[in-house]
Amino acid sequence: MRNKEGLIFFGILVLLGIVSADIISINSGGSDSLILNPDKYIEGFFFETNKAPLDPFPFLFSVDGTNESDADLNCSTYIYDVDSSNLNVSVRWYKDNILNLTLNYFDNYLNASLFSSILNSGNLTLGDVWKCEVRVYDETDNSNWVESNNLTIIDITNPEIIIISPEPINYSTLNVSFNISLIENENISMCFYDLDYGGNVTMNELNDTYFWYEPSLGPGPHNVTFYCNDTSNNWGMNYTNFTIDNEAAISILLSDDLSWAVKWNVFSLPIDDLDAEGNNFNDSTNYYVNISATNTLVDLYVRANGDLYTPSLDVILLGNETFGVSTTDSTVDGVSKQVMNTTYVLIGSSLGDNSVVYMKFYLDAPSSQAAGEYLNNLDFKAVRQGESP
Repeated sequence: MRNKEGLIFFGILVLLGIVSADIISINSGGSDSLILNPDKYIEGFFFETNKAPLDPFPFLFSVDGTNESDADLNCSTYIYDVDSSNLNVSVRWYKDNILNLTLNYFDNYLNASLFSSILNSGNLTLGDVWKCEVRVYDETDNSNWVESNNLTIIDITNPEIIIISPEPINYSTLNVSFNISLIENENISMCFYDLDYGGNVTMNELNDTYFWYEPSLGPGPHNVTFYCNDTSNNWGMNYTNFTIDNEAAISILLSDDLSWAVKWNVFSLPIDDLDAEGNNFNDSTNYYVNISATNTLVDLYVRANGDLYTPSLDVILLGNETFGVSTTDSTVDGVSKQVMNTTYVLIGSSLGDNSVVYMKFYLDAPSSQAAGEYLNNLDFKAVRQGESP
């Protein structure tokens, strides 16, 4: 009994018979004093007692709703007390059912207000199971400790892939490496690339945010798509297009006799299928083209720059020149002849690395033609198989 005035008033009521005996207990206990034990309802009416705060109902959630490790956790509850306006709160944070942190808030929160305790994301790792426990205090009595729901830290965000190389440009080299970096709040399991829809290839890992690979490339346009997944099996994807110029993978080397010009010594006329100087008649020709090709097949074309001239500018029209081609026989024997042209003519297709194209050249001229040393300059062009020169 805490209130003196209440005790006196209650005693008077008992002596006057206003309070009946069935709601009090009189017990002298063999002592000299009278002990009054009122019923609890009478005590609550006549004597001033404190009531403990109501038990809270905490709810634990991720502040951005993802339950991921980069988002803070919020333990929230309304707090109530029927006879106190200022309340304090204690919070216990449990990780995997083990007490991790205890926080006391002596901030005199208002009755019927919403209370929140924030756990910084730096405390979180993938797979953690967290819960909070809340108790309210009114400076006299406490509520019970009440647990929240469990919350498991998960990962639902796809990795973000940043392509460092290749860039979406034309490369004049075959040495183009693949390099990617990642933005991810958890660990990466692996990364792949798919070049020109040829299937996934596992990339090399420098660290958890950087992967690389040195692919085998050929000339032409390319598409590469990168895929990465994290330990929660979230997948990220990014792609780019780039081109490797033909010159990066294809080169040709003309024989000495062919590198300057094709030459005929016309001493007497008329002439019919006169061998060029480097034909060597029935022996191996001195006119040939060596092919170098990396990761590609090659088509080889030739054209003339114009008609045939002597140093004194006598001319034989280009239609009088023919040539034969072989990729297997250096004597170029028994092949069909083609007429030389100022537009590109295909002379070898699907040629691989270290291929050789052998040629012999022939000239016709009427008796009215002037004698002399006639030259013809040629232009060769090697391209990827199926491309136009």
